[in-house]
Amino acid sequence: MIRFKLLSSALLAALVSPALALGDGKWGADDLRKVLSDHLLQIGRPAPDQAKIGPLDPRMSVPACEKLDISTRGGSGTSFILRCEGPQAWQHVLRVDNLPQAQAQSEVAPAAAPGGLFRVVVAKVDLPAGSILTEKDLEERSVGNSPGATAVKTVSDAVGLRLTSSIGPGLALTTRHVARTPAILKGENINLLANGSGFEISVPGRAEQDGYEGDVISVRNTRSGSVLKGRVGKGKIVSVIEM
Repeated sequence: MIRFKLLSSALLAALVSPALALGDGKWGADDLRKVLSDHLLQIGRPAPDQAKIGPLDPRMSVPACEKLDISTRGGSGTSFILRCEGPQAWQHVLRVDNLPQAQAQSEVAPAAAPGGLFRVVVAKVDLPAGSILTEKDLEERSVGNSPGATAVKTVSDAVGLRLTSSIGPGLALTTRHVARTPAILKGENINLLANGSGFEISVPGRAEQDGYEGDVISVRNTRSGSVLKGRVGKGKIVSVIEM
């Protein structure tokens, strides 16, 4: 699909030829802030607008991480360890100022249903981390002990979520096991769309990273092999941006 507009020559070259590849496989300070902000959103503790994430040197650069583990450090719940595993391993400890404390489970514990039973959702089979949950993977059961505030109560609440850790058969599913599924998954086929003040061009591509709607991710033009940056939109469309 081509409309009569004018794209910058550099961006057009990246879309139609393999010569230009943007991105050097590095993460900077803003990338680390983004991955920690996304993690907080997934666990139900979104950082407010006034939150400050640091300390980070704006000149810093670390290898982009394929397997990143984020865990809470200490009892305050506002410091986090970002640990990258693999041949280019690295670790950073970041603090989030003005982050509200996590709500205690006992304050929002579920009430028992008639008969003193509680509903929980359990896995039918072994499910590895990264699985997208479906109805055939799960079933509802009644238990005599309170499952706690983080327990998922119905199968419909879980379908479509992605597991952040593996679970075995019969294990009750909690919000700590799951996160929203990205709009686009790494390796997924997408449509690359570039708009300019004169041109609009669409070509097939492949996602190099997971991405939620609105995220900027690395994408590859499957015709030219060029790696670009683009913003995730609806319907598997990624709008290319110049970097």
